[in-house]
Amino acid sequence: MVTYMRIARTDFLDVQPIHDRVLVVVFLRGGADGLSIVPPYGDDSYYSARPTLGVAKSKVIRLDDRFGMHESLRPLMPLWEAGALRIVHGAGTADTSHSHFEAQDYLEHGGATGAGWIGRWLRARPNAVGPLAAIAIGTTLPESLRGAPGGVVIQRVSDFRLVGDDPSLLAGLSTLYADHGGALGETARAALEAEARLRTLRAMPEAATSAYPDTVLGRGLREIARLVKSDTGLVVTTVDAVGGALGWDTHFVQSEAIRPLIDDLGSSIAAFREDLGADAKRVTIVAMTEFGRRVAENTSLGTDHGGGSVAFVIDDAPPGGAGITCGWTSLDAAQLTGPGDVPVTTDLREVLSEIVARHDPSVDVRRMFASDAAAARRSPRRCCNSPMCTHT
Repeated sequence: MVTYMRIARTDFLDVQPIHDRVLVVVFLRGGADGLSIVPPYGDDSYYSARPTLGVAKSKVIRLDDRFGMHESLRPLMPLWEAGALRIVHGAGTADTSHSHFEAQDYLEHGGATGAGWIGRWLRARPNAVGPLAAIAIGTTLPESLRGAPGGVVIQRVSDFRLVGDDPSLLAGLSTLYADHGGALGETARAALEAEARLRTLRAMPEAATSAYPDTVLGRGLREIARLVKSDTGLVVTTVDAVGGALGWDTHFVQSEAIRPLIDDLGSSIAAFREDLGADAKRVTIVAMTEFGRRVAENTSLGTDHGGGSVAFVIDDAPPGGAGITCGWTSLDAAQLTGPGDVPVTTDLREVLSEIVARHDPSVDVRRMFASDAAAARRSPRRCCNSPMCTHT
């Protein structure tokens, strides 16, 4: 395992034992269309199925003679050229419900099982994690962190406050729970320690070394960069890339709706990597979605819920190797699955297992993910607010 030398600290922040690597999980909620993000411009079937929505060959940043990136991802090209980007086409899960609720739960649980895959990962580690090991950037705890020890949900570092930062009350709580046994005492001490660390971090300068988009993803990654660079014991963090109200759920006028989403994704990740500086060497980013879109465009110039999509792994040495991984050979109708979906040829649990195995070699990844071959079915419910959507 690589050990990184660090310059002596001058901010007086008590430091947790450093976890060599940090995982950043970017969730493209809403079912992102992998065929627009990384178009198979070399496949004539793609343009036959999408006479209006197919990304023009002149607008594609060509990666090889088959695939290219949407032009809005140009900020990621330095990563591609440096061998720091892995693209997995046909990535997905065994869930075939075409429901956002079902598919997101399946992915975040790591299969048809309870609790979250990140929670099981942190509990499987041989050494205990600190109070700031697992942080979700947002307003609610994502399913992937269910059961995680020390999970914290914030939108900004400045959000995490207890009793208004009143020193006397905090001191009193510390005394009260200092020797308190059981889960309550452990939870209280962890919360107080996390608050103390973040209180010190809040007092430090917030200036980033790169310009982030003023979006949910851009602001979230900016906060994550502060946490990584401050050595607060962060192990894994999650943030959503949701764009507008419907996120990546592009049932209507997809070519217009998806462009700002892709631009946000590329620009935010590029700014994050630049801001991390030398710390980028110990950070892995995985960007994924619950499912892709149907291959054929619909009558509203959009696409409906599909199967396989695309996932990104960004790392100086990406687990699984840099380049493009794709298990399907053509988008010809005979090669598709279900009602016209891109086949899922790489289970996202395999991608995540490779990453975790590198971050924590001592962890048995078989304990993290359910081994079931099909998604569990629950009571049907409408999966999105689009009147075009008929899936439950």
